[in-house]
Amino acid sequence: MSPAHPTPAPTTELVRGIWCEVLELDRVDDEESFFALSGRSVDALRLVNRIRSVFGLTISVRTVIEAPTVSRLTEALRSAPPAPPRPSLTEGGRA
Repeated sequence: MSPAHPTPAPTTELVRGIWCEVLELDRVDDEESFFALSGRSVDALRLVNRIRSVFGLTISVRTVIEAPTVSRLTEALRSAPPAPPRPSLTEGGRA
């Protein structure tokens, strides 16, 4: 797999860890729904942002809604496109 699409085992562990971080939980089951675990829309936005930061992939909140478990989201990441580079804060001479 390419660096943008990590191997499944580490991906599952990382996704699980991100969920724990975003939902402020000690652990989650791979088949529990993000929303049943008290995930709200703002949490889904945070999850999407962390996925982008950790994996360099672009997903939407819709992806989280359609793949609401660690297992399903991990699978969805396999076909997620790479995230475009973020502009530098110092681009164009601005600090």
